[in-house]
Amino acid sequence: MRTLLVALPGLLLAGIGLTHPHHLDASTAQWWRDMHIVLAAVFPLLGAAQWVLLDDSPKVVRWLGRVATFGYVVYYGALDALAGIGGGAMTLANGGRTDADAPVFEIGNRLGTVGSWCFFAASVGIAVCALVKHRLKAIPGAVLLLVGSFLFLDSHIYWPEGVIACTCIALGMAATSYASASGRSAIEASTRA
Repeated sequence: MRTLLVALPGLLLAGIGLTHPHHLDASTAQWWRDMHIVLAAVFPLLGAAQWVLLDDSPKVVRWLGRVATFGYVVYYGALDALAGIGGGAMTLANGGRTDADAPVFEIGNRLGTVGSWCFFAASVGIAVCALVKHRLKAIPGAVLLLVGSFLFLDSHIYWPEGVIACTCIALGMAATSYASASGRSAIEASTRA
């Protein structure tokens, strides 16, 4: 169940990313705003999945990773609220983009960059700890998680790169969770024997 739950946010983001407009203008403003209202509830779930996967990490990595995850949730959430919801609402109200909305997108993008780097840092901690603890079993999950997190740095969820990023993150989190669960099952079986 844990494996499915940690994969779900990335899969939801990939699915929504298929509908993300590439440009914000009067014709896309309604969906842009409404989509980001939905995303405001989904993006933090990606951080929650990281939080869960950090359970298997040593205490120092777990706490540093969770601080990074918190940074992702706060700063990426700010991007979503400002450039997503606010930018869409301004464009909708003004009948198109204006010079007045530039500061909202500029600060939103800066905060989003901080948030995506925080996400990447937590993913590195998860992947390295999984590789150290579960060795070969952890390679597929670690590779997918790191590739997806790297692509996520500047792709948001836009098609195609952002959708690929979120799909890789989902599969990487699922594979990492599975490797961890099978490692725990093997340890429990050996202690019962």
